[in-house]
Amino acid sequence: MFQAYYQGNEWLALPVVALVFFFVFFLAVVWRVLFRMRDPSRTGEMAMMPLADEQATKARKEADHG
Repeated sequence: MFQAYYQGNEWLALPVVALVFFFVFFLAVVWRVLFRMRDPSRTGEMAMMPLADEQATKARKEADHG
């Protein structure tokens, strides 16, 4: 059924290639989150990243006023 559909156009394989690429990328991200981020110190460091800029700004203001 699909052979007759894909036989006429070579560009129809690109969506399949893209699907495989994104599926492998998704699996790599899931693997990294589940298995590579188990170090509590690294997780804590990453959790503080959104506040790091705010803390640096606060420290600079205190140094300027101090």
